[in-house]
Amino acid sequence: MTPSLAPRGRTPVLATAALAGALALAGLPRQAHSQATLRARVVDSELGHAIAGATVRIRGLASPLTTDSAGRFEVSLPAGETEITIRTLGYAEGAFKVRLPPEGTVERIFPLDFTGYNLPEEVVQGRVEELMPRYLDFERRRQRGLGAYFRWDELYKKGYNSVGDALRTVRGVRIRCDQAAFECRAIMARTPQCPPTWWIDGVEVRSFLENTPIRDIYGIEIYRGPGEVPGEFSGSDAACGVIVIWTKSRPYRTETPRQP
Repeated sequence: MTPSLAPRGRTPVLATAALAGALALAGLPRQAHSQATLRARVVDSELGHAIAGATVRIRGLASPLTTDSAGRFEVSLPAGETEITIRTLGYAEGAFKVRLPPEGTVERIFPLDFTGYNLPEEVVQGRVEELMPRYLDFERRRQRGLGAYFRWDELYKKGYNSVGDALRTVRGVRIRCDQAAFECRAIMARTPQCPPTWWIDGVEVRSFLENTPIRDIYGIEIYRGPGEVPGEFSGSDAACGVIVIWTKSRPYRTETPRQP
């Protein structure tokens, strides 16, 4: 039997369509994945020291990175928002979000907050001495022990989440909460009729919220009556007690951390 043939002078329709499609695809440019370079440095949020050997995990990357001796790491990433988590011994975990452009280089500083957790005591004490110029008077009064004191490393070890959590553990201090206003305030058991005077970083203030995050506090001083209050905090209201708060100075906090 003679095989059937296409009519003379007529190009098969399917072959023509396939050829046209191939030519059209050949004329289109290939679309590459857009990437940018993230060039970053991990530092101590208070002192600005480079943190070497920190583990950096980036969403989408299978393997973590490690900061070098200068606290730096560099990586190419797709455009868009990415999440970065940084961990190292003696510092609170840092979690950050970074938005990268389609191309180019982005430079960032990622600050971590020192806790001293699981570090030798001499390392923690060395840091205290390095920070002492700012907190010298606090450390001096703490050594005298006329009132009750908390320092940042003690606050962290005891797991307090707020200033109020720490104050609740001090003998002679009570916390009164207004459920309607969702607000709590400290009073002294000896003088419940009047609120204590608050000092923040050497400045007298009218009040202070007890739910302030503990991570922002360097030290707390509690003086429950005029017999404990040192001269620099004495005044007409000293009889009601004095609470002094020293906050951490973080000049190197140039990158806003992602909230958990």
